Amino acid sequence: MKRKGKWITGIAALTVGLLGGCDTNELIAEDVTEVRIAESVDFGRFHEHDVITYNELADVKVFAGMIRNAEQQPGIVNMATPEYDVEVQYQDETVDRYYVWLGELGMPTSIMDVNDTHTVYLVPADVTDELIRLLEHE
Repeated sequence: MKRKGKWITGIAALTVGLLGGCDTNELIAEDVTEVRIAESVDFGRFHEHDVITYNELADVKVFAGMIRNAEQQPGIVNMATPEYDVEVQYQDETVDRYYVWLGELGMPTSIMDVNDTHTVYLVPADVTDELIRLLEHE
Protein backbone atom coordinates (compact mmCIF):
# COMPACT_ATOMS: atom_id res chain seq x y z
CA MET A 1 0.00 0.00 0.00
CA LYS A 2 1.76 3.16 -1.18
CA ARG A 3 1.03 6.59 0.22
CA LYS A 4 -0.44 8.65 -2.60
CA GLY A 5 -0.61 12.40 -2.52
CA LYS A 6 -0.72 14.46 0.61
CA TRP A 7 -2.64 12.92 3.51
CA ILE A 8 -5.06 14.94 5.55
CA THR A 9 -3.66 14.89 9.03
CA GLY A 10 -5.86 14.48 12.03
CA ILE A 11 -4.49 17.72 13.42
CA ALA A 12 -5.79 19.71 10.45
CA ALA A 13 -9.18 18.02 10.65
CA LEU A 14 -9.44 18.08 14.44
CA THR A 15 -12.01 20.33 16.03
CA VAL A 16 -11.62 20.32 19.78
CA GLY A 17 -14.65 21.50 21.73
CA LEU A 18 -14.53 23.13 25.11
CA LEU A 19 -16.97 20.62 26.55
CA GLY A 20 -15.84 18.32 29.34
CA GLY A 21 -14.32 14.93 28.57
CA CYS A 22 -16.52 11.97 27.82
CA ASP A 23 -16.20 8.35 28.91
CA THR A 24 -13.43 6.67 26.94
CA ASN A 25 -11.98 3.21 26.58
CA GLU A 26 -8.31 2.88 27.44
CA LEU A 27 -6.23 1.93 24.43
CA ILE A 28 -4.53 -1.39 25.17
CA ALA A 29 -1.20 -2.33 23.60
CA GLU A 30 -0.22 -5.63 25.22
CA ASP A 31 -0.39 -9.05 23.61
CA VAL A 32 -1.03 -7.93 20.02
CA THR A 33 -0.73 -10.94 17.69
CA GLU A 34 -1.99 -9.61 14.35
CA VAL A 35 -2.89 -6.30 12.72
CA ARG A 36 -5.03 -5.85 9.61
CA ILE A 37 -5.07 -2.51 7.80
CA ALA A 38 -6.99 -1.19 4.80
CA GLU A 39 -7.67 2.19 3.26
CA SER A 40 -10.84 3.49 4.87
CA VAL A 41 -14.11 3.99 3.04
CA ASP A 42 -16.03 5.84 5.76
CA PHE A 43 -16.96 5.77 9.42
CA GLY A 44 -19.01 2.80 10.56
CA ARG A 45 -17.64 0.04 8.35
CA PHE A 46 -14.34 -1.78 8.04
CA HIS A 47 -13.08 -1.94 4.48
CA GLU A 48 -12.66 -5.68 3.81
CA HIS A 49 -10.99 -5.27 0.40
CA ASP A 50 -7.25 -4.80 -0.15
CA VAL A 51 -6.49 -5.65 3.47
CA ILE A 52 -2.84 -6.03 4.45
CA THR A 53 -2.14 -8.34 7.38
CA TYR A 54 0.85 -7.87 9.66
CA ASN A 55 1.78 -10.76 11.94
CA GLU A 56 5.58 -10.54 12.08
CA LEU A 57 6.79 -9.44 15.51
CA ALA A 58 8.72 -6.38 14.25
CA ASP A 59 5.69 -5.11 12.30
CA VAL A 60 3.16 -5.80 15.06
CA LYS A 61 5.40 -3.93 17.53
CA VAL A 62 5.01 -0.74 15.45
CA PHE A 63 1.21 -0.88 15.81
CA ALA A 64 1.44 -1.84 19.50
CA GLY A 65 3.66 1.23 19.97
CA MET A 66 1.04 3.34 18.21
CA ILE A 67 -1.61 2.24 20.70
CA ARG A 68 0.66 2.35 23.76
CA ASN A 69 1.94 5.87 23.03
CA ALA A 70 -1.40 7.44 22.09
CA GLU A 71 -2.45 10.33 24.31
CA GLN A 72 -6.11 11.26 24.69
CA GLN A 73 -6.93 14.79 23.57
CA PRO A 74 -9.41 16.95 25.49
CA GLY A 75 -12.88 17.79 24.23
CA ILE A 76 -15.21 16.26 21.67
CA VAL A 77 -13.93 15.87 18.12
CA ASN A 78 -15.27 16.21 14.60
CA MET A 79 -13.00 14.37 12.16
CA ALA A 80 -12.80 13.97 8.39
CA THR A 81 -13.21 10.49 6.89
CA PRO A 82 -10.41 8.25 8.22
CA GLU A 83 -7.49 7.32 6.00
CA TYR A 84 -7.10 3.80 7.35
CA ASP A 85 -9.13 1.16 9.16
CA VAL A 86 -6.95 -0.83 11.55
CA GLU A 87 -8.02 -4.06 13.24
CA VAL A 88 -5.89 -5.32 16.13
CA GLN A 89 -6.16 -8.92 17.35
CA TYR A 90 -4.85 -9.91 20.78
CA GLN A 91 -3.63 -13.25 22.16
CA ASP A 92 -6.97 -13.85 23.89
CA GLU A 93 -8.60 -13.46 20.41
CA THR A 94 -10.36 -10.20 21.25
CA VAL A 95 -10.33 -7.64 18.46
CA ASP A 96 -10.20 -3.83 18.63
CA ARG A 97 -10.72 -1.54 15.67
CA TYR A 98 -9.33 1.94 15.15
CA TYR A 99 -9.63 4.72 12.61
CA VAL A 100 -6.26 6.24 11.68
CA TRP A 101 -5.33 9.61 10.16
CA LEU A 102 -1.65 9.23 9.30
CA GLY A 103 0.46 12.33 9.86
CA GLU A 104 3.31 13.47 7.62
CA LEU A 105 6.91 12.55 8.47
CA GLY A 106 7.84 14.28 11.71
CA MET A 107 4.19 14.99 12.62
CA PRO A 108 1.76 13.25 15.01
CA THR A 109 -0.84 10.73 13.86
CA SER A 110 -4.44 10.71 15.08
CA ILE A 111 -6.28 7.53 16.04
CA MET A 112 -9.81 6.85 17.25
CA ASP A 113 -11.40 3.76 18.79
CA VAL A 114 -14.37 2.84 16.56
CA ASN A 115 -16.46 2.36 19.71
CA ASP A 116 -15.78 5.93 20.91
CA THR A 117 -15.95 8.33 17.98
CA HIS A 118 -16.10 11.39 20.23
CA THR A 119 -12.52 10.98 21.46
CA VAL A 120 -9.27 11.23 19.53
CA TYR A 121 -5.76 10.20 20.55
CA LEU A 122 -2.51 11.64 19.20
CA VAL A 123 0.49 9.42 18.52
CA PRO A 124 3.99 11.00 18.68
CA ALA A 125 5.87 11.92 15.51
CA ASP A 126 8.52 9.20 15.93
CA VAL A 127 5.79 6.53 15.86
CA THR A 128 4.25 8.22 12.79
CA ASP A 129 7.63 7.91 11.05
CA GLU A 130 7.74 4.16 11.86
CA LEU A 131 4.18 3.69 10.54
CA ILE A 132 5.01 5.51 7.29
CA ARG A 133 8.11 3.36 6.72
CA LEU A 134 6.10 0.20 7.39
CA LEU A 135 3.22 1.18 5.06
CA GLU A 136 5.53 2.33 2.25
CA HIS A 137 7.38 -0.98 2.46
CA GLU A 138 4.24 -2.80 1.25
